[in-house]
Amino acid sequence: MSRAPQWPPRDWRAFAALLASIAGAAVLTGFSAWLVTLLVGFARADPRLRLEVIRALATSNYGLLAIIGAILLSLGLAINRRSVKGSAFGASFEAAGGEGDDADPR
Repeated sequence: MSRAPQWPPRDWRAFAALLASIAGAAVLTGFSAWLVTLLVGFARADPRLRLEVIRALATSNYGLLAIIGAILLSLGLAINRRSVKGSAFGASFEAAGGEGDDADPR
């Protein structure tokens, strides 16, 4: 009987993020393939819809790319040490976090 590896919490988070990104990519890829198949079927049934189908495919797949990008960004922020600084209209902010938060309270 094998035991689970004795990884630190950060490695477990990285592993969970890897599994989540693989599962999320599979689901979104499957959804995109289903959507393409569905819209191609509509275009074949009515040739006047072809331009609208192309626009719908482009819009939906751009939306899926935005979702995938947001997921990857959030997973990267959850796993890695990060520091964000910004300013606009005379106001500024700074945020930091990640590994070592307990050792360096500010």
